[in-house]
Amino acid sequence: MRMRNVMTAALTGLALLGLASTASASASADLAWPPKDVTPVHKTKAELQKQADGFSARQERTFPRVFRGATNVEPGKWGGEAEGVFDDMQYMGNWTTFDYQGQNVQTYMQVNAPGQFKESPKQLCERDKCTGQVRDHKGGVTVFTVDDRFGIHAAWNFRPNGEVVWAQSWQADTEKQLAAVASDRAYTFTK
Repeated sequence: MRMRNVMTAALTGLALLGLASTASASASADLAWPPKDVTPVHKTKAELQKQADGFSARQERTFPRVFRGATNVEPGKWGGEAEGVFDDMQYMGNWTTFDYQGQNVQTYMQVNAPGQFKESPKQLCERDKCTGQVRDHKGGVTVFTVDDRFGIHAAWNFRPNGEVVWAQSWQADTEKQLAAVASDRAYTFTK
């Protein structure tokens, strides 16, 4: 399992090296969004907290590999508009800080339950500045955006089950790492 995750991140990174700098309409043009037959997820606060704890443990384990050599990985509490989870929550996000290439880096990621995120990849690119797209190994599409005003780089992974997971940072040249995080299927509402 661990080797498969490392290989997935490596293959995603290789694909991104060739595709992230060019916009590709074909990856999102043929992705029907929202997918048909999306199955809603309804979980209790206790179930969501267990899942959030697993997400944090995953960040602590994988960020030093994804962001090669990252140290002092400190995931923040998962929640919505405020820290903490509640019954039937349909998305969770958190801030994570770590040291990377001599700088203190902060990322934000959000995991959206199936059907929660309504915009299609095409609509996202009409709203935000898209810099590229790539299909992932499980039938999803990762869309890259940048907000030049604030220096925000993001990777949005649209999944066939209707989930959208995105990761962002204010650190340039982190697109392939953000894509590896966003496309990691350990971050999901459907377990």
